Amino acid sequence: MPANFDNITTGKLYTRPQLASLWGFRSYHAFAKGVFNPSKSNLIILFVTKEKQKSLQQYNDLLVDDVLYMDGEDKGGTDLRIENSANQNDEIHLFYREIHHRPFTYHGIFILTSTRHQTEGPSRFQFAKQ
Repeated sequence: MPANFDNITTGKLYTRPQLASLWGFRSYHAFAKGVFNPSKSNLIILFVTKEKQKSLQQYNDLLVDDVLYMDGEDKGGTDLRIENSANQNDEIHLFYREIHHRPFTYHGIFILTSTRHQTEGPSRFQFAKQ
């Protein structure tokens, strides 16, 4: 039953430990990074923070109204999965927060609208709320 959205409400605040409890995980470490793909599921769950801790990789991520602009991972580990999300019938769920160490707001399901590959640095993705 991990990562079930039946008890997740759009617009509500969630911490990673709360989500771990709701999803039946012992801890939130399975989804401590920005992109979480639960095994044996069609889910891509994004945990996006606009203002990150200074000690972390500084990706350029921003939510404006219902459009998310997001850098891919520096090494592109999940880029292909995101790029193929429509073909694979994946659901992309967004949890977003303005500043680190605050709860995330659940924004619902988003779809990938464009990808821009960079020769230097991470790819750029744009998503829109479904």
